Amino acid sequence: MFKNFFFAELKYVLKQPIVYIFFGLMTLLTFGATSSDSVVIGGVVGSVYKNAPHIITVYTTIMSIFGLLIATAFYNNAALRDYNHDFYEILFTTPLSKSGYFFGRFFGALLLSTIPILGVFCGIWLGSLIAPLFHWVSADRFGDFYLETFLNNYFLFILPNMFFAGSIIFALANKFKSTVVSFVGSLVIIIGYIIAGTFMSDMDNETVAALTDSFGIRAYSVYSKYYTPIEKNTLSPGFTGLLLLNRLLWISLGIIILVLSYFGFSFRQKNEKLKTKETDKSDTGSATFSLPSLTINYNRKLEWLQFKSFFYTNFLSITKSATFKILFLFSVILLVSDLVGGFEYFGLQMYPLTYKLTGNINGISSVFVMIIVVFFSGELVWRDRDSNINEVIDATPHLSFISLLSKGLSLISVAAILHFFFVLCAVVYQLINGFTRIEFDVYLLDFFYRNFFMYLIWGGVTIMIQVLINNKYIGYFVSIVVIFLWSLLLSVLDIESNMLDIGGRPSTMYSDMNDFGPGFIGAMWFNLYWSLFAVVCLLIAGALWNRGVLSSLKDRIKNARKSLPKSYRLVVISLVGIWIIVAGFVFYNTQILNTYKTSDEQEELQVSYEKKYKKYENAIQPKITDAQYYIDIF
Repeated sequence: MFKNFFFAELKYVLKQPIVYIFFGLMTLLTFGATSSDSVVIGGVVGSVYKNAPHIITVYTTIMSIFGLLIATAFYNNAALRDYNHDFYEILFTTPLSKSGYFFGRFFGALLLSTIPILGVFCGIWLGSLIAPLFHWVSADRFGDFYLETFLNNYFLFILPNMFFAGSIIFALANKFKSTVVSFVGSLVIIIGYIIAGTFMSDMDNETVAALTDSFGIRAYSVYSKYYTPIEKNTLSPGFTGLLLLNRLLWISLGIIILVLSYFGFSFRQKNEKLKTKETDKSDTGSATFSLPSLTINYNRKLEWLQFKSFFYTNFLSITKSATFKILFLFSVILLVSDLVGGFEYFGLQMYPLTYKLTGNINGISSVFVMIIVVFFSGELVWRDRDSNINEVIDATPHLSFISLLSKGLSLISVAAILHFFFVLCAVVYQLINGFTRIEFDVYLLDFFYRNFFMYLIWGGVTIMIQVLINNKYIGYFVSIVVIFLWSLLLSVLDIESNMLDIGGRPSTMYSDMNDFGPGFIGAMWFNLYWSLFAVVCLLIAGALWNRGVLSSLKDRIKNARKSLPKSYRLVVISLVGIWIIVAGFVFYNTQILNTYKTSDEQEELQVSYEKKYKKYENAIQPKITDAQYYIDIF
């Protein structure tokens, strides 16, 4: 019985995209930290190899904190799936083994919760392989991989952390039958970890801090405190000392919680008190029922009502999703931890200026909002078909473009709400630090100039991909390839143009002296160029929307030729024409009137400069006195 529920849990969840999305997220974050010095996880690497066992362990322990929020979804789903689908009353009346059901679901969720964190290993491996190949990082910054490092990290940190946290989350889910309580439990674990960190400020309490850390991060910090660079490059974490004691302590506590939860679990449900409804005692046998008269006018007012209805439904389906809640908590915790780190450079503490905080916000939102856009573009397009009500909705008299426009705007609205919540966190951080010169106009304009158009562009593109591919999971794959690999492909082909890099535009970094910089006007033209492209994508998707039983793209194109009204075709042709005019203007200004040097041309210029002046390398330079220096200047 245990084997049946264990493999059924794995089979059910592995068919869902959430596992692969979070695995890809972990891979992407650690890939960025390994292949670039701009992305930092857990502090600067320094003179240690970027794939050293010590660095792998640091990345693993830190990402396991965020993996806790991911694991919450798996444990909560395993505990409450039967209740959410109202299937438990039927299931619990069958001759099930209590231990097989309970532990089968738990250990299935345990194994699943460790899979996304394995993306840490995948990201480091890909980074160490690709970064030297494209000369992003010098090859001498990478060392050898040790199999022992991966195995020890899995059995010392990933598996114990997910076991302890999972025992609490699984127990809360079974006890209270509430998703919210499960997420609160995961947040309590993280808060406990933060409180335990206060002991590290005193060297006399290092042992206490190491033992009270449920994630084992501070235990490993004490364990490797006096490692030399050579030891960090070669030694894997071992099953010894305080680290082993910490792991045994929290695993034992997890076992106790799991056993108590098991004995408190029962297939029997308490009787619920049902309120009796008052019935109307009047005699209705002789009453007659007449159908109401309906008058439907197909006008702009009806289309507006349809749009509002579609938008409201799509918006709620996103915000009520467990995936959105996980991503929301994940991103907020990452932003808060980034802000708490402060703005200290070379020992100097900077003021929390608004334009500095917008950089933090953009760094977080660019990753998580794009994940939300990709994931929910598929969910919104396929929501009706997954619920088997698509034929009913498709039969109603509405334009497909209205439905798709509402889906696109709901994506943009959710992304905007998430972004402004980040802004609220940043403002609170400024006030807590006593900084009162809060520039709300900078927050607002930065969102409009940079992020709003990015959400609009990618919302239109990903929805069109889902409609054209007509397969949700292949659509996810194609969307991820377009977002994350298209720019890489252009760089491999030595093509550097914002006209081909989707959403590309000049930089608009804000400063007190130059406002949003000299690239502002160019950025606005590129935003217009790509926004028109996104709207055209939505119009094409609306024309090829799979309504009814049509499936192949060829059939949908034939149907679009027959059924599309002339007004719709006129709008598409007009917008395509405007887009071509804007594209021509942008091309003339960027490729003909104002030329630029590509990175390869700049590199060749540097090489020629070095060759030309190499002969003066050892030449004696003339000495200039201070008086001569000031005379030359003035």
